Amino acid sequence: MGISTLKKMNGHSGCDVYLMSGPDSLFVRKISSNVEYNCRLERQILKQVNFQNHEIKTPKVYDVGHKDGLLYYDMKYINGLTFSDFVKKEQISSIKRKFKKIINFISENNDLSDNIALDVKKKIELLKLPKKYDMYKEICLGYEWSTVSKSYSHGDLTFENIIISGEEIYFIDFLDSFTDSKILDYSKIMQELYTSWSSRGQVTHFSVKNVILDEMLQCKKFNMQAAIHMLLLNLMRIIPYSDKQTSDFLDKQISYIRERMIV
Repeated sequence: MGISTLKKMNGHSGCDVYLMSGPDSLFVRKISSNVEYNCRLERQILKQVNFQNHEIKTPKVYDVGHKDGLLYYDMKYINGLTFSDFVKKEQISSIKRKFKKIINFISENNDLSDNIALDVKKKIELLKLPKKYDMYKEICLGYEWSTVSKSYSHGDLTFENIIISGEEIYFIDFLDSFTDSKILDYSKIMQELYTSWSSRGQVTHFSVKNVILDEMLQCKKFNMQAAIHMLLLNLMRIIPYSDKQTSDFLDKQISYIRERMIV
């Protein structure tokens, strides 16, 4: 029995992701969106392969290759729930145990001597957005990013990129982002807690669970304003790739963050 494609899976990186059937088991194949993206995908693969944590796992990479000039890699299929679905369905005691391990991963990454100021400045200046976003870009440019150290980071640690399988936690879709800092990972967690990112475009209701998780997050005593400014930048970075419904959602969240959270 050979390899066959079962279905195309949801993905948010621009790459094509497929659930595949092999001779012995199911696996996931991720394929670069174009030849130019090959180098980025290679860095993401290395990030996944080299990841080490005593509480959190990542899917084992089986194979890396090229097809029609595009880089791809095959990894173990993890049957489980995204953390966003896990939060909706499970009891708060179980959610808190898992969330504690996730935020411990972030806080335990050691700071490096370099800061992220030049990386952030370059990213903001390269953002191609309508003029109405200029004020938000200026807010981000005005923050003192030299106070934020570089460190290891997942790069795109949204709740959709965390899989719960039984008692195990898996990180997927590592990203070679424009900079590496734990502040970036904190901001991605906040993206869910403060904007309900995984439910974007849908009717959402007040979540007591999210409030509890936010209290746990803030106990880490990280640079909250840096993470909020990074969250604002995260949302603006999504706009060029968004349809009208998602853009309208992002506009509301960006305005809310600026008015209620930035000091």
